[in-house]
Amino acid sequence: MKLLECRIVLKSPAIITERRTERGFVRPLNHIPGSTLRGAILTALYNRGLLGSNELSEEAKKPSLLVSPAYPVVKGVRTVPATPFIARCRICGEVVDTTSDAAEKIGVDKSPSPLTVHCKSPLKSLLGSPVFREGEKLLTYRPSTFRATSVGISKGRGSAMRGMLFDYEAIAEGEVFWARMAAPDSLELPRELEIAVGRGQSRGFGWASLSLNPSQAKPLGETRVFIAFSPLTPLRSMNWEGCELNVHRIYGRTSRILSGWDLASGKHKPFIMLARQGSIVRADLLYDKKEMTAAISHGGVPIQTSGFWLTGVNVLIPVEEYLRILGGGVG
Repeated sequence: MKLLECRIVLKSPAIITERRTERGFVRPLNHIPGSTLRGAILTALYNRGLLGSNELSEEAKKPSLLVSPAYPVVKGVRTVPATPFIARCRICGEVVDTTSDAAEKIGVDKSPSPLTVHCKSPLKSLLGSPVFREGEKLLTYRPSTFRATSVGISKGRGSAMRGMLFDYEAIAEGEVFWARMAAPDSLELPRELEIAVGRGQSRGFGWASLSLNPSQAKPLGETRVFIAFSPLTPLRSMNWEGCELNVHRIYGRTSRILSGWDLASGKHKPFIMLARQGSIVRADLLYDKKEMTAAISHGGVPIQTSGFWLTGVNVLIPVEEYLRILGGGVG
């Protein structure tokens, strides 16, 4: 299995939003979902003739190429999703981070200490928000966005239609993201690939360059405490390619999320309840081949539900690696 790190640079604005309204698309995400990025890569490989229609159909039946969500890169530094133990004071703006201490206690089955700041003010949780360290400061980051309005065009008359205005918010071009990918050895992958992510591709939105490099991440081994690098299905046990993940506890918050778009059927996948990215997970990992555990930290464990495969979920990285990246590692 190939384990890769991806770098995505937006060449045009990308419409990747939380909501769709009657008037358009609003509230851009601060990351690119794994299922969205996976679909863009598969489509680009198919268009370049590196993936046949039969192989594309097989990917819909049982995924083999798996991709994590993509998070922003700020001044060459990779961001990661904030844990439940990273929060900002609503009064003084101080960001407090007790992830390391909390993970240590969770690893020995103790309750983490509550978050506090010196001014004793209420805290705002940053769970799931991209964070990075600049010097001694822990900062949050949200990609640059803009809002625009366009008018609907009548196909019959070729002119504007009265009352047919559409609003959309988009992530600005030039933003850089990083992600991870696990792919079968049999799949030919170029070092560079042009992809299109999000909506409005026929109008020039979402074009991006993707570069792939070998990942330096190691197999998970005996790790017991993980950080959810993606949304997490709240299941007690998950199996994938000879690896069994038994979850004992999840520290985080759940959200109702649209689980993506199915390429094969051309339909939306269902809404499901998932734990937010950044959640801390205590789990036991059993495996036949240690090297296969690294796939969990790159593409996650896909889950089948309602006749669909959910991908871009259950990506777990060891807490030690998370803290290394958050320490300011250059992307």
